[in-house]
Amino acid sequence: MSLYPSQMKAFKSVEPKTLGAVEIIIGTLAVTLSTIVYKLHYHIQREIIILILNGAQLIITGIVLVHAGRRPTKCLVGMNIVLQLLTAAFDIVGFGLMARHIPFRGESYYYRDTEFLVNGILGTLIGSLVLACIIGLVVALFGVYALSVSAIKEMTPIPNATPNPQYGAGGQAKPVMNAGN
Repeated sequence: MSLYPSQMKAFKSVEPKTLGAVEIIIGTLAVTLSTIVYKLHYHIQREIIILILNGAQLIITGIVLVHAGRRPTKCLVGMNIVLQLLTAAFDIVGFGLMARHIPFRGESYYYRDTEFLVNGILGTLIGSLVLACIIGLVVALFGVYALSVSAIKEMTPIPNATPNPQYGAGGQAKPVMNAGN
């Protein structure tokens, strides 16, 4: 099903192609940085696996958002709402799991060399997940707005209705003046 022109305008006002590209970049960054931390430290690997899956989900969500920005339909906008809310939930879980490891302290001498690197990577991951969460919530809100509120603008007039000039159909209404007392 296609969208009304006002619905397309409302959805495209959020620049879905640009935000989708940003989500793809954040997802790629999350996967890359998470695999680096995964290789360096074995004791936080469960949390890092969640971040890798979150990055893959961000890439898929970004691809769907870019496609919806090119040819928006009701199905794609609805799918984007669901995916963006799901991604925002996983982002909240991801940066919640990573926040408890900041500042990172290594248990052995081997880890002390990489503490600064891992703290920087984890800080970057948390910042990018917060940004992805904000983008997801904004796109979901604009999607809901596009599907619900802007459809009212496209309502068709009542058939066989006669326009009443008093209510603006025929221009400015003229006041009626009575002569006399």
